[in-house]
Amino acid sequence: MVFSDYIYVDEYAYSNFGKIKENIDKRKKIIVDTFFVIILNEYTSKLEFTEWMFLLQRHYKENPPMIVGLAKDYESAETLTCHMIENCMIKVKSLDYIAYLASLPELTDEDKPKLLKISGGKMYA
Repeated sequence: MVFSDYIYVDEYAYSNFGKIKENIDKRKKIIVDTFFVIILNEYTSKLEFTEWMFLLQRHYKENPPMIVGLAKDYESAETLTCHMIENCMIKVKSLDYIAYLASLPELTDEDKPKLLKISGGKMYA
């Protein structure tokens, strides 16, 4: 899977990011808990979220999506997506999330990925 340079996460994903990344990279169910991934649809430039096991399908092995967010449950994924859309609208004045990612500062390899944590309705970098 491909991870964005900037990844929005909730408390759960922030504290378990290493395990989650390994889980997704190996395409195996290492973590027993379910969690949701927010992906960027490269064709429509829209955000979608789903349970991570959905990405185990053969289609996604051959065409890995860009993961831009990780959340513990549906409600957290919904909250993260709302924050992402709001930030996108503020920064680029449209819902073009690819343009939003391009407008963010470029990171060095040591800084990637940068986790943007949502906690209590507020975002912390």
